[in-house]
Amino acid sequence: MALSPFSTLKSSSWYIYSDEPVISGNFYKQRLSDPEVLTPEESPDGRWHMFAHTWVGVEHFVSNSGFDWKPMRLIVVRGQSPFIFIQDQSYYLFYETHDKDYQGKKRRKKNTISRISVMKSNDLVMWTTPEVVLESKDVPCASDYSQPRVSRPQVIFNEGKFCLYFGASEVRMYDSKQKAAAYFCLATSDNLMGPYKVEPNPIISIDPDGRFNNLAVGSVKVIPCLDALAAVQSTFVFDEKEGKSRSVLILLSSVDGRNFKFERVLMETPERGWASGYISCAEVIRLENEQSWYCFFSANVHDSVLPFPSKGGLGLLLGQDR
Repeated sequence: MALSPFSTLKSSSWYIYSDEPVISGNFYKQRLSDPEVLTPEESPDGRWHMFAHTWVGVEHFVSNSGFDWKPMRLIVVRGQSPFIFIQDQSYYLFYETHDKDYQGKKRRKKNTISRISVMKSNDLVMWTTPEVVLESKDVPCASDYSQPRVSRPQVIFNEGKFCLYFGASEVRMYDSKQKAAAYFCLATSDNLMGPYKVEPNPIISIDPDGRFNNLAVGSVKVIPCLDALAAVQSTFVFDEKEGKSRSVLILLSSVDGRNFKFERVLMETPERGWASGYISCAEVIRLENEQSWYCFFSANVHDSVLPFPSKGGLGLLLGQDR
């Protein structure tokens, strides 16, 4: 698919498609999050395809319009944060998993084994056996704030290398217990399936004194453009006026894929409604025939009973070329 200039993304005029989510979670599959979308031009059957996760695992949805979505099936039990890389008419599904290993009968010490895996498909229906491409033990900063953790994988081919971007370590918001990534990191490889070499320093880290990232880095989704790499970040910040944590959806840009700079705010967390908890992740795609950008985002709202955000859904922002 042809790439668009970064300027079209930076200068777009954004508005919310609907006050309601395009896909809502339900009582038995809560925490719907992290959408990954394929347009009809990218899919094998000319339809829209979306992958996202609930607490059960990675789910598959389809649509004829991009607005009305039909659930298909569960793809990966306990999988999270799906990402699709297309190569040679094959689809590679990257995702994260976290297995708990109980050691010691007396202490029952709990360790988390966190990894990024990939499966391959030619039709988005039948998938190969998963292969592990990165484990948290190979990432030095993965246990800085939490048990070892890697999250939200995505692969971009840039400057002759496969670049695996991912989140590392994890922090909880002091007031809501919402989880968010502490770092945004990079590993590179000559081959899509690895092995990947982790770069020694994170690309983005928590900045206690900064305007953004002062509580957590959150999700960062990289978007290849014609003349740069863009990124949409769901960053976590302290709201001095309200005295609480909140999220902000911002646009970044980079020339080399390692140094990202702030460009503009795309969306503030709404004060009311289904997305008034946190914006947790966003996926941005280009519709050249419409001269617009689609930003599918996941968000949640605080439950009145549970001590953490649980109810959630997937919303849509539309960015129109100016």
